[in-house]
Amino acid sequence: MFTQSFQEQLEQAKRLPPLPEDYQFQTLEFFDQHGVILGLINGEYVEEHSRSHDYEPWYLGVFLDGELAFCAVGSQIVLNRLENMVAVQQQLGLIQ
Repeated sequence: MFTQSFQEQLEQAKRLPPLPEDYQFQTLEFFDQHGVILGLINGEYVEEHSRSHDYEPWYLGVFLDGELAFCAVGSQIVLNRLENMVAVQQQLGLIQ
């Protein structure tokens, strides 16, 4: 179950358009139901929290510059504002 705050961010992000193909982000953050997994600023790791190798998150959220850009619940994608950003999707393993 999402926290109320995350649910609100998700609903708000669903109303926003996809990010532009040439969008240059400064911060990239990965979250799951336990909090931050990985945070990068200008390509440098600033925060990293390991999970066990067999850990499967209930959901995964990706924030770019503080904006929710992607969310998957299990294997179901519920938000993808990265659809124009082919290179980013390839790096994240969302497409080949």
